[in-house]
Amino acid sequence: MRRATIAALMIATLVAGPVAAQAPGPLPDPEGTLVEELVVNAKLPGPAWWRVSDGDTTIYVLGTPSALPRGQAWDKSIVEKRLTGAFALITPPAAKAGLADTPAALSLLSKMRSKTPLSSALPPALAARMTTALARLGKPADAYASWKPLAAGMLLARDFRKSARLDFDQPDATILRIARRKKVRITPAATYKAMPAAKAIVRDHTPAAGIACLEVALDEVEAGPGRLRAAGQAWAAGEVRTSMSGVRGYERCAAQLPGAAELNRRALADQTEAIARAMKTPGHAVAIMGVRSLVAEDGVLDRLRARGFTVRTPGD
Repeated sequence: MRRATIAALMIATLVAGPVAAQAPGPLPDPEGTLVEELVVNAKLPGPAWWRVSDGDTTIYVLGTPSALPRGQAWDKSIVEKRLTGAFALITPPAAKAGLADTPAALSLLSKMRSKTPLSSALPPALAARMTTALARLGKPADAYASWKPLAAGMLLARDFRKSARLDFDQPDATILRIARRKKVRITPAATYKAMPAAKAIVRDHTPAAGIACLEVALDEVEAGPGRLRAAGQAWAAGEVRTSMSGVRGYERCAAQLPGAAELNRRALADQTEAIARAMKTPGHAVAIMGVRSLVAEDGVLDRLRARGFTVRTPGD
């Protein structure tokens, strides 16, 4: 979903967990406020875990980024231990598109093209920033010339994260592989159809939103890859706050797109409900979810506490 089309990039951005935290900027962040008592570094080796429990069930929740630096090592011993005997692995909501969606996806792509060259659609200062950013990535000045600003911003963010050698399959692919080896049932919190949301974004986004999204993508390129790599290393070490210390413009862009706020609320509700539903089964299970969606105000853990479940931090 993250690699196929512009439409796929859009919907994947809306449901993916964040790579890192927000940077100062004009766009609001739907997960900008953290519940401080939940932001605690891990005592056990490796990444940070939270625990949700009632009388006879415990759900071990691993907060994950949506990507790691390629080749990033991390201690998997706790994952191995907690998936042993688990009755389920709960994963984040997934976006789904099939072969039947191909004509609609191609149509969306055509609608994201522009007859006006991108540089002519941008204020001069922004056009100059774009030229500099493309040169930094080793791309020609006209690399995204035929795209509207929203598409250009998403492509720029994608190509920057590729140049930063981020692996978008990790750490989830490793965790899923361990779960399959241990014959643990894998259960997405929800599955969403990709095309309706993607169509709304293409049809209804404003030119101002497109410009804003391009600006925050430029912010990421100008900040460089160092903070994203440091965030991945901090995640592997269980340093929760530092793992959310990079630039999160791509996710703040998504918050401006049509339907994004509703989809974000739906994803939080579905993730919360997936854990609450699992609490009805005695024993233990594992959940993996975006770390910021866990510890944000009105995030998954905040909602579960409000429903009466006991939530323990990585420091307990």
